Amino acid sequence: MLVKDAMVGEVVSCTPGSSLQDIAISMWNNDCGCIPVVDSQEYPVGIVTDRDIAMAAALKHKPLWDITVEEVTADRKVICCESHDSLQDAVGMMEQHEVRRLPVVNQYGQLCGMLTMGDILSFTRAVRSRSKKSGNSQIDAAEIMGFLKHVSAHHKPHRTVLAS
Repeated sequence: MLVKDAMVGEVVSCTPGSSLQDIAISMWNNDCGCIPVVDSQEYPVGIVTDRDIAMAAALKHKPLWDITVEEVTADRKVICCESHDSLQDAVGMMEQHEVRRLPVVNQYGQLCGMLTMGDILSFTRAVRSRSKKSGNSQIDAAEIMGFLKHVSAHHKPHRTVLAS
């Protein structure tokens, strides 16, 4: 199975200059927990999550309309997969980089979709089939459970912040 078979193809994106207020509203209106950040030619340059918005609100002591996406994502590398990658390769990337979402790019490197843990779970089979008819339409549950365990585990905090 390929990433293009599991990804969401209609994706809302933003630019580095977008405010976190606008991103939060887009997340609400589109029922999603992340928005990819693209440049003027639709190349992914970042990703903003609902957690990023919450942490920026708590740590920057500014209203969300005064915080830009760039302030939150500037120092992070964006990890992408390609639409023609195998779903297993994408799962491996997510596990290696400890991310739950991947922007998907086309052959030109431009954003064409998003792949999330939920998308992957919907293509997971509970029991490995011995039939050749089943082909490669789903991925193995054991592989996905290892991935989920790894990316959902508690990780070391980035730094300690004292509450004011």
